[in-house]
Amino acid sequence: MKRTEFKQGQTIFSQGDRSDLCYKIERGEVEIRIASYDSTGTMRTVVAQTLGHGEVFGEMGIIDDAPRSASAVATKSTTCIACTADEIMGLLETNPKEAIAYIHTLIRRLRNSNVKILAGDAGNQKALH
Repeated sequence: MKRTEFKQGQTIFSQGDRSDLCYKIERGEVEIRIASYDSTGTMRTVVAQTLGHGEVFGEMGIIDDAPRSASAVATKSTTCIACTADEIMGLLETNPKEAIAYIHTLIRRLRNSNVKILAGDAGNQKALH
């Protein structure tokens, strides 16, 4: 696990990047942004979530090797702990409570996505211009 610093406005990872690390925020704020084409063929980027202290992001990378499904951008000066999949799996043996916190994040986000899909609602996402 490695402590990593990001400047305000710095992209931590981009949608489509290789997914090899997950992050836990120690200080600062991170926006999770998703880019897609709308019905007119115009590229739009929406802020799916804004995360702060203690929250985890990039966690899908500890489960599979698929490309990033979103981008992460530091909106303030931010410090994170970066973890590889092997480090998270090692936590299952050395610190199960911490490992389970990552797993709970993954499950909570999946459940929230399911609720939004069923409601036909994009939630409280805001478009970026």
